[in-house]
Amino acid sequence: MDIRTELTNLFPQKLVDALLDAYREIEKAFDLSKWKASELDAGHFVEASRRIIEHQLFGKYTAIGKSLPSFSDSELKKYEQASGDESYRILLPRALKSIYNVRNKRGVGHLGKVSPNEMDSTYILYTTKWILAEFLRIASGSDPEVVQSAISNIVERRIGVIWKHENIVRILHPKCSARDQALVHLYDTSPQPLQQLQDRVEYQNRSDFRKILLRLHKARLIEMNSTEQCHITPLGQTEAEKIIMTLQG
Repeated sequence: MDIRTELTNLFPQKLVDALLDAYREIEKAFDLSKWKASELDAGHFVEASRRIIEHQLFGKYTAIGKSLPSFSDSELKKYEQASGDESYRILLPRALKSIYNVRNKRGVGHLGKVSPNEMDSTYILYTTKWILAEFLRIASGSDPEVVQSAISNIVERRIGVIWKHENIVRILHPKCSARDQALVHLYDTSPQPLQQLQDRVEYQNRSDFRKILLRLHKARLIEMNSTEQCHITPLGQTEAEKIIMTLQG
């Protein structure tokens, strides 16, 4: 499922672009431990999201470049009393308001007692992920299984030992075994096909790599089906977390 395509099938292109651009900036700043930047960028995400909600509830939205109404309790009431999906009226506005409050009340947009920090940035990152996933759930109209797969990709775990650049995904520890790399990659994103895992681990011999995955399957750390799709199991998640802790130590 292509996230941008699904969103633009329902929402205006300009708003989808603004939403995804703001999200990428939040995620990028978080990965670089730039807590203030990640929390500031959340303001743009909130603004794009509010305009999408306006569009869905009222048939029009505040033009980009013009100030939105103050995000007050009366504005929340305005959303709630409109006609439309409960997510647009209640759930999404309240999630957005919580981000807005963290950004404005915790020394981000203004001086405050609490400086920008990892705890607040983590809350903002995962709340924006949920909001983006909820927009996608509503927009796609796909079967629940398809929607869940796409949402799972949005709410992927943040793992510092993995480096991602365009189509490249690598574990930045050259001494990490192929077995451990496969588990960590699946902990990051599951399921994955055998060929994709082999490419990411950069294992040359497909037959030998398949044997590694079969041993993981036998140990119930992963489930590899007849089409060679690999899913991590709860046991595999626990094992992967141990590996990650060792690599980060």
